Amino acid sequence: MFCSHLAPEKYLFDHLQEVVQYSQAHGDMQLSKIHAIIGYAHDFGKYTTFFQDRLYGRKDWGEYSHHGYLSALFGVYVWKSFLNDDNFVIPICIFSTILSHHGDLKPFSSKEYLPANFRKIEPFETVGLKVKILEEQRRNMVQHLDVIANDYEKIGWDHIVQGFLTQETSFQDILCFLRDKVDDFKFESDEKAYFIHHLLYSSLIAADKMSAARIVPVQDRKLSFESLALQKENMLKERNPGNLDTIRTQIFDQVQVKIAEVYNQGKFFSITSPTGTGKTFTGFFAAKKLQELLGGPHKIIYALPFTSIIDQNYQVIADLHTAVQDFKNNENLYLLKHHHLSNAEYKNEAEDYRRDQAELLIENWDSGIVVTTFVQLLQTMIGQRNRMLKKYHVLSRSIILLDEVQAIPVEYYSLVNYVFEKMTALYDCRIILMTATKPVFFDRTIELLDHHEYYFKQLHRTCLQPKLTKITVEEFCNIFVEKWDAERSYLIVANTINQSLEIYQRIKNQLGQKALYYLSTNIIPLQRRAILKEVENRLKEGEKIILVATQVVEAGVDVDFDIVVRDIAPVDSIIQCAGRCNRNAGDNCGLVQVVWMTDHNGRSFGSKIYGSSMIHAARTALESLGAVIPESEYGQLVNLYYEKIKAKISVDQSDMLIEAIKTMDFDSEKGVGTFSLIDDQREYIDLFVEWDEKAGVLLSQIEDVLKVNDDIQRRNKLKDIGKKMRQYIISVPSAFAVRHEARLIGYQTLYILDQGNVGHYYDPVTGLKRNDDFDMQCY
Repeated sequence: MFCSHLAPEKYLFDHLQEVVQYSQAHGDMQLSKIHAIIGYAHDFGKYTTFFQDRLYGRKDWGEYSHHGYLSALFGVYVWKSFLNDDNFVIPICIFSTILSHHGDLKPFSSKEYLPANFRKIEPFETVGLKVKILEEQRRNMVQHLDVIANDYEKIGWDHIVQGFLTQETSFQDILCFLRDKVDDFKFESDEKAYFIHHLLYSSLIAADKMSAARIVPVQDRKLSFESLALQKENMLKERNPGNLDTIRTQIFDQVQVKIAEVYNQGKFFSITSPTGTGKTFTGFFAAKKLQELLGGPHKIIYALPFTSIIDQNYQVIADLHTAVQDFKNNENLYLLKHHHLSNAEYKNEAEDYRRDQAELLIENWDSGIVVTTFVQLLQTMIGQRNRMLKKYHVLSRSIILLDEVQAIPVEYYSLVNYVFEKMTALYDCRIILMTATKPVFFDRTIELLDHHEYYFKQLHRTCLQPKLTKITVEEFCNIFVEKWDAERSYLIVANTINQSLEIYQRIKNQLGQKALYYLSTNIIPLQRRAILKEVENRLKEGEKIILVATQVVEAGVDVDFDIVVRDIAPVDSIIQCAGRCNRNAGDNCGLVQVVWMTDHNGRSFGSKIYGSSMIHAARTALESLGAVIPESEYGQLVNLYYEKIKAKISVDQSDMLIEAIKTMDFDSEKGVGTFSLIDDQREYIDLFVEWDEKAGVLLSQIEDVLKVNDDIQRRNKLKDIGKKMRQYIISVPSAFAVRHEARLIGYQTLYILDQGNVGHYYDPVTGLKRNDDFDMQCY
C-alpha cells in the first residue's frame, strides 16, 4: 500500500482525489480540468519505494526520495496526452505549480530545472544529472506499475501512466518540450500567465495542506445586509451624539445609493472622505451592499495598514454580528482576523480543531469576512512565498476593502495599481479603496462619494500652520517651552528616535516630568501599551499633558490633544497626525504646527526617514497654500503634494517588479520574491529586554520547549511563547545589540539584555539608552 502521509496512514490515491476535489472548489471553473491534472499528478512521485521508505523511517534515499520534479513532469505529460495545443502558458504553469508545491516558488525556467536547449539535453547539464535520478525512480516504479496503473484506472489514466513510465525518452521529451514553451513565452509573453499560475498554485497548496491535515473544508457564513444594518442602528443609538453625526450619515447614505447605481459598471471603486467621518461603517456596508448586489460566494477582505488598528476595526464588525446566536457559536465561519500576532483559534461548534488545523484555516482565510493587514494582502497578491500564496485563490472571488490606501509606500503605487487592474480584469473580484488622501496614481477608480470635496469643506476641526524655517532640536525646545500653556495639551511627533529622545530630555529639564510622557519603539511593546492607556485616560479626564512621540501615534490611537506639533513629513502623515487633534470637533479649531527640524549638520530628520524628494514635495505643497491651511483645504493640499510626488518619485522598483510579474520571474533575489512592505533593515537586530520576572520565565520556557520531541507540539508551543516574547523585544541597531548576551536558541541567535543589566542600559521611561550621535531610522 502506498501512502501520502502518516499519523494516521493516508492512502496516496485517496489523498490525490481529495486534493482534486478541494482545489476545484477553491479554483476557477474554467480551469477545472487543469486543477484535476495538477491534483492527480502533484504527488505521483510518492509511488516510489524510495519515498515510502523515508515516510516510514526505514531509510532516507536522499534525492531518490524526492517527488516534486518527477510529479511535475508527469503533470505536463498528462496535459500533452489530453489537452495538447499551442498554449504555452498552461504547461509552464502545471510544471511550476507541482515543482514548488512543497516550498516557495522556484525559478522554474532556470537551467537547474530545464535544459539550455529545446533540442537535446547534454549529459553535463544540471538537468542531465537530474534525469539520471529520474531514470532510477522510473525503474523503481516500473517494478510495481500494475499497482499504480490500477489506482489511475479509476479516472481512466492507466494508459497514460504506463506510457510515461515505459517510454524511454518520456523525461527528455517533456523537458525539451518545456524549454521550447518557455522560450515561446519569453518572446510572446502573456500578462495573464502570472495570475493564472498563482490561482492554480494557491488552489493546489491550500487543498494539499487541508487534505494532509485531515481537515474537511468549511462552509463560511454571512449575515444579510438588512440584519447588520439593523444592528448598526441599535449600536448608534447607544452612543452619545457627536458634532459629526450628520456628516457621517450623509456620507454613509450617499455611498449606499451610489454603489447600487454603479456596481455593474466596473470593478475598481474608491471612497474618498475626511478622517473621522465613519469610514469603517461606510466602507464595510458598501462591501456588504456590493456582495448582496453581485450574489454568489464573494468573501469580504478588509485590509488595514497596521496591526495596531486591526483589533478595533475587527471589534466594530464583530459587534454588528453579536445579536445572532449562531455567530457566537461559530464566530470564525463568519469573521476572522489574520496577522502575524493573531491567536491560532478557530471557533466552529462542529469541530474541535488542533492548533495546527486552526492555524491552517486562518491562514487559508476560511471565513466570510477576513480582517487583515496590507502585508498579508499585498504580499499574497505579489510574491512567491508558499505560506502567503496558499490564500491567493480567495482573492479571485472576493470584495477587497483597503483602508488608508495612502499608507502603501509611494514607490509601489504603480505596481499595486497594475496588479489591482489586472486582478479585477481577470477575476470575479472587486476592490474598494478608502482614504482621506487618495493618491493620484489610483486614478481609474469609480468614486462612490460624489462631490467629496464638499465634505472636506464642511470641516473645521483643525488647521495646519507651517513654520518651515530650519531649526535645531535645541531651538525648537526653547521656543516650545517659552510658548507652553499649562491649560493646553500637546502632542509632539518626531521623525527619528534620537530626535524624540532629545526633545523629551530638553523639555523635561525645563518643565519637569509630572505631565510629560514619551512613546516610541525604543520602549518594549508591553510598556508602550501601558503608557498609551495612561495617556488616553488622562486626556479623557481633561488633564493637560505633553506627549513626545514618533510615528507610532499616527494610526489606531484614541488620543485627542489641543495642539499637535509635527516635524515635517509626507502630507498624508501630517494629516494623520492632525487626526489626533480636536477629534470630536469641538468649538475651537485645533492647531497643528508643522516645523522643520534639522540635526547639527543641517540635515532634515524627515529626509533621513522619507527621503529628500518627499520632504521637498511636502514643504513646497504646504508653503504654496499660505501661513494657515484650514481643514477645508486639505484635499487641495493632498492633490498638490501627490502631483509633485508623481513628478519626482522613482518608479524603477515598481517597473522591475511589474516586469517580473509579466515574465513570471520567481527569483527571491531579483524577481517577484523581492517585493516586501517591510523594510529589510539588516543592520537592525531584535533585542529581548528581560524587564520583569515574566520575561525571565519565558526564556526558561523556550529552552524547555526546544527539548520536546514531537515536531507539531514543539512548533505550536514555540509560537505561543514567541508571541509572548514579542512584548519584550525591540529592534535596535546591531551596534547596540551586540554589547549584550547572544544566546543560541534552537538555530537562531537571540540577543538578551538580562535583568542584571536592565538598569544600566534601559531607562524605564524612554527605553534603550543609546549613543547621542546615532539616529535610528525607524519608528
